[in-house]
Amino acid sequence: MTGIDEQEPQRYTGYLIRRAQQLHVATWTRVVSTEISTVQYAALVVLDQRGAMSQRELCDAIDLDRSTIADLVARMERRDLVVRRPDPADGRRKAVELTDQGRAERRRLRPLVEQVEEILTGSLTAPDRDALRCGLRRLLGP
Repeated sequence: MTGIDEQEPQRYTGYLIRRAQQLHVATWTRVVSTEISTVQYAALVVLDQRGAMSQRELCDAIDLDRSTIADLVARMERRDLVVRRPDPADGRRKAVELTDQGRAERRRLRPLVEQVEEILTGSLTAPDRDALRCGLRRLLGP
């Protein structure tokens, strides 16, 4: 006996989260888009639901690192999904707003995002799927 537990990596949450993320990214790229990332889609959803907001508010709403929000918004702006304007309440800040094309892209992508969800969680029972989401939300904190 070598003392090697070949199942050991699967006992660790970090390993499983990393593998699940790899599966998610591969599935997203195959089904949804090679150009719009999951984070960009989250930004489309938030802006569609809440309307224009500062880059910082958008960053907080999608739990993105502040150092990457300007690049994310710039990429989305180049694709005419969003527009940045001076914030009327504070001229030093930029307000980000969804364009008509951004709204249309969000609507077009939604059924594809639902397909990814089904591919990823379709083998789970509804209670297992709910427990997985609940557990991940608790793991991520308030």
